[in-house]
Amino acid sequence: MKTKKIILTAILMIIMLILSGGGVQAALQANPNTQYTKRDTLANWVKNVRKMEETGGAMGLAETINSSTLLATSSSNGIDVHCIKTTEYGAMAILSASGYGNPSNEKAITSSTGNSTGVILNTSNWESTSGTASVRTAGLTGVNARYYDLYTSSSDSAKRGDALGSATVANPGCAGWHSASSSGWPSVNNIGFPRGGAGLFSFSHSTTSSDNYYARSVVVCGAGL
Repeated sequence: MKTKKIILTAILMIIMLILSGGGVQAALQANPNTQYTKRDTLANWVKNVRKMEETGGAMGLAETINSSTLLATSSSNGIDVHCIKTTEYGAMAILSASGYGNPSNEKAITSSTGNSTGVILNTSNWESTSGTASVRTAGLTGVNARYYDLYTSSSDSAKRGDALGSATVANPGCAGWHSASSSGWPSVNNIGFPRGGAGLFSFSHSTTSSDNYYARSVVVCGAGL
């Protein structure tokens, strides 16, 4: 019973960190028939996913997006769609490994819950997540900080809930969990944090601005976004 309480408390803390501020709700879901099929660079993913809110975009909205900051320039529509951040991927990974997630706890899984109601995964593919040790190198200069997680070249800069880093860093991470075989931390000359290509808890670093991976988007709903 004590262990269950600790797990539940940890999950609630992760959710509060991600959804902190003003009654915001977030959803991360991918259905089997809508799984990603395209690869691109991190900079393009971050910018093009934001354009999904624009007139003619995939969200069916009529927002105006600043081409530099990527913030909405018209009145808020209560929707914020963006490329998944490293902290958001981490929260999904940790929840999938909890008692509320996939019961198999294997290296290669296809769903965060073990069935079709969860986040659909392919742990043989690397996915871009919006996080970097250098905004300039990643091509995110001018982009508002709400759309990426910024780190340093030290794994001590791992953030709570991002499932990065190891037990020795300031905010202990999940390197090697569930037989994940990659835990490459980026330098300021690397681009970003691809995740999941060698197990759900694996992470690596793209080395050039032309490196391209799959990615997924996150939709956040709430008044005033």
